Amino acid sequence: MDAIALYSEYENENRNPEHFSLHDCHAESAEYDNESLTFFFPEGFYYAAYGKDWPNTGDAAVSFKTNDAYLYLFVQKDGQTIREEYTVDQLVDKVNRKEWDLEFLYRYDRYKEIMFYGWVWINCKPFHHEFQLFVETDEETYRWNSIKKPEGQI
Repeated sequence: MDAIALYSEYENENRNPEHFSLHDCHAESAEYDNESLTFFFPEGFYYAAYGKDWPNTGDAAVSFKTNDAYLYLFVQKDGQTIREEYTVDQLVDKVNRKEWDLEFLYRYDRYKEIMFYGWVWINCKPFHHEFQLFVETDEETYRWNSIKKPEGQI
């Protein structure tokens, strides 16, 4: 499915990152097309206008207009912490093959660059590693369908 068709499936769109948080949200798939890096969140992300539930949007995606992104993964080997570097293509491949589940925790903004800190969850011991994801961008777009009702509500 191409990105235009995929994005048209979302009901809502907003380009102001101040209203959103990816904290504790899991990206279960990703896409990169040399202009845009997109993460897909089946459980959604946090949108301030919808209240305090976390996440609260239902199925969602965030896209970053970028031509440069990379991930540092911090792994323990022989009692040492080793930093491994992954390109954006390697990152997308590992997420889409379900080798990695990215859990976003914190965001740090710099001039035209965002650094995300979080966990890469894997299916074997030690089950997770810390990551730092750097995305060179000055434009991000949040897309989602609707408010996610808390359990027990109709």
